[in-house]
Amino acid sequence: MAKIEPRSGRYRVSWRLCDKTGRIIRDENGKPSYQSTTWSTEKLAKRAQDIAEGHRHSWTARQVEDEILGPTDGDSTPETPTLAEWFEEWLGAITRVTPGTRATYQQQFRDHISSTLGAMPLGQITALDVGKWVNRRKTEGAKNTTITRDFSLLQQCLDGAVRARHVDRNPCKDTDFVRNQIADDDTGEDEVGAFAHDEFELLRKRFDKKWHPLLNFLAYTGARWSEATAVAVEHIVAPSAKSPQPKVRIYRAWKRSGVGAERYLGTTKGRRRRELTIFMELYEELRPLLHGKKKGELVFCGDEGQMIDYSNFYHRVWRPAMVEAQRCSSHPPGMRGERIPGLKGRCRDHGGTNDQGKPCGAWLSPGWSRCVNHIGPDPDAVSDCDCPGVLRLEVPDGGPHRLRHSCATWMFARGVPPLVVSRRLGHATLAVTSEIYGHLMPESDEAAAAALSALRSKPADEEEVVDEEDLGEEE
Repeated sequence: MAKIEPRSGRYRVSWRLCDKTGRIIRDENGKPSYQSTTWSTEKLAKRAQDIAEGHRHSWTARQVEDEILGPTDGDSTPETPTLAEWFEEWLGAITRVTPGTRATYQQQFRDHISSTLGAMPLGQITALDVGKWVNRRKTEGAKNTTITRDFSLLQQCLDGAVRARHVDRNPCKDTDFVRNQIADDDTGEDEVGAFAHDEFELLRKRFDKKWHPLLNFLAYTGARWSEATAVAVEHIVAPSAKSPQPKVRIYRAWKRSGVGAERYLGTTKGRRRRELTIFMELYEELRPLLHGKKKGELVFCGDEGQMIDYSNFYHRVWRPAMVEAQRCSSHPPGMRGERIPGLKGRCRDHGGTNDQGKPCGAWLSPGWSRCVNHIGPDPDAVSDCDCPGVLRLEVPDGGPHRLRHSCATWMFARGVPPLVVSRRLGHATLAVTSEIYGHLMPESDEAAAAALSALRSKPADEEEVVDEEDLGEEE
């Protein structure tokens, strides 16, 4: 609550600044942000206290003073809501977001933006304030992709403030911050990781055969996990006389209505509905999964027709297969623990830790310096040899999403035009595709240079002759 303290015949009112939800706003050092104002009489101080508490301590000292005394004479800065107040109003008014995205925006603002900029009136936020906030996020160890997402949210919010005429210009646009477009794709990786085709074949052998259709679908369509596992029977289009090539319709994806909420079927990312041509071998592999299923049932599902949970698949299926593919039978990874006859004590006494990384309190296995659960290689340990038939990853495992990157890589390697790749992947713009996979297009640039060179060196008598009558025609 706001406190009143007598100070040499005057009265000081102080309170901890909060956002509209009642959460304390903290400064860059993590300490509560305090507001205070001083009055000549106890009556005015009591009124200031009532105003601060009436607004649940979300008003700044300047706002409380203006409420009692009116705006300061000569003040050219118009009264504007704080960023936190405007964010709540703006978020409640935007329409083209799902409930899950709305909840993500709220958490994003609360965790990454509000503590630094939330209490500032919109009219007082400058490009310097935004730049300092970006640099603070960097010193906190935030990834470039995370900072980009935060910056994008702040910029959208302030764009709304400009349209609502709270401010004349968005301060984000006056910074030198360059957006990292990779954050626009559904991956948090700093570097694109992809399998060569022979590496994918090697990895696939490590999976139970029941998973092969799903793995092939992800790798040869480039669909996101949330899209692939949402494909229904009617989305697989059989070949016909009119359309001899089979197709798959990527029309929907699994979504969340909020953090930790149940999943539901909604639109694809960016609402990019697309119909992809697939080759006949993949279609024939999918056909058995359609047998006996009705319209609306999932093609890829659990034993009882339920959605395949990503987390369970990653930890119980994907990760074990990935580790196995990186282990060599001739050069297995090192063992944890060693044989020491007569040794007594607990596993933690010799460096043993549990799954949470905390010291393991289990008793040692007889004759070993580890407990029975911690003898042998670490579950994620891989071999470091160069033997053939052993998978090697230059970029850390990105989960099944790596198959999406692999699909894009293979298409570029075969000369598929970037616009076609972008549309098959369902990217919002070609610029997104270029930012993520631009390093895979040097051959296309070389081909363009060769084509222009050939045009330049073409003999004059071989150049196309244009009929004068055609010069006046519209193109």
